[in-house]
Amino acid sequence: MTRKNHRFLVLGLVVTFICFPSETEGENIAKTFLNHDVHAFVLKEIGKVPPAPENGSAIIVDCELNIDSFDSINEANMDFTVGIFLHLYWHDERYIQWIMKSSSHKVSFDHKSMEKLWLPDIYFPNEKEARLHSVFVPNKMLSANLGGNVSYTARVSLKLNCPMQLKNYPFDRQTCSIEMESFSLSEKSLKLRWMATGEHRPVVKNEDVELPQFTITNVNIRNESRTRRDKSGHSCLIADIILERRIKYYIVQMYIPSMFVVFLSWMSFWLNVGAVPGRISLGVLTVLTMVTQSSGVNASLPRVSYTKAIDVWMSTCLFFVFAALIEFAVANVLSRRDLNRGFRLKDIPILPRISTKKKKTKSAEVVIGENGEMKLNPATDPTLSRSMNRTPGHIQAMYLDVASRFFFPFLFAMFNVFYWTHYL
Repeated sequence: MTRKNHRFLVLGLVVTFICFPSETEGENIAKTFLNHDVHAFVLKEIGKVPPAPENGSAIIVDCELNIDSFDSINEANMDFTVGIFLHLYWHDERYIQWIMKSSSHKVSFDHKSMEKLWLPDIYFPNEKEARLHSVFVPNKMLSANLGGNVSYTARVSLKLNCPMQLKNYPFDRQTCSIEMESFSLSEKSLKLRWMATGEHRPVVKNEDVELPQFTITNVNIRNESRTRRDKSGHSCLIADIILERRIKYYIVQMYIPSMFVVFLSWMSFWLNVGAVPGRISLGVLTVLTMVTQSSGVNASLPRVSYTKAIDVWMSTCLFFVFAALIEFAVANVLSRRDLNRGFRLKDIPILPRISTKKKKTKSAEVVIGENGEMKLNPATDPTLSRSMNRTPGHIQAMYLDVASRFFFPFLFAMFNVFYWTHYL
């Protein structure tokens, strides 16, 4: 073969590859145009018109929820924030004839095409705020297969209302619900139901979901039919999330500090009745501490008309602290009672008779009686000074302090037994 013929052969092969592409590439081009036509026909022929099941029955929409995040629970506003993946499934035979013309067994639609197609008008009755994620594109998708089964998925963040009963706070269990309902179609036209296949649950929680103050113990599902003003029933799905509050935080931050304040108030029972400034300062300080702590606890809670478990605890601790201050007031009054009545030192039997005629030593610590005996001066002897102060009222005040040392701890211990037994 000459060099000239070789050049013509190579040129012919190049022209063949350029003018006649491979069979695979041609098929891909044909599929692209065919799928584009299917999308156009679906948007035109189906559009916003809902499907019409046989025998005039209702459209069955199966639902699944995937709880992706559980951000916060606000007791003051009684709501919670949750992020979910919502999955809806229904049957529409109109897709079959168009998908059969497609080169694949499944056709997907982007978010722009979805705006022109019929979707179940699901809304959340207990919703306060809702947001569809749109980074980088709207997080929703729609697909239909050859059997006419349509699936819709969307990622949504919700702030939902959650009425709470706080009588047992912080030992409470709360039930927060995710409610879904058809907005315009009654249950005669559209019926919602939870999708359960075998062991697969319709509501699934992400294993990484962790709440700082609560533990998700269970998720219960149920169906309801709700009647509106037009007296038409609407299908409703409810997922009840059972939350149990974690008590360790409240033990460390509330119960133990308040218990120590009560213990501190009992220190006044070991102080002398005459130590008025010290006992008053201790009593007032503990009372103010309990009031401040009680106000801080209720600052993050709603104003309710009933008494909560934490209110019972704080009120009782405040009562014990205030009672310790009242006990000192009573003891102080008892110790000064006889002095206020004009009690005379000469009536105390333990003091000897001392003549007014006496000689003082240089130190004024010794006095000389009429018979020449030298005795200690009652005014300077600490033993005799303490004996002078022990009037009958003073002794009663001492007995009151001693009794309070055992009586107050006993009552507080009994309260703890009943309190923890009742609420735990």
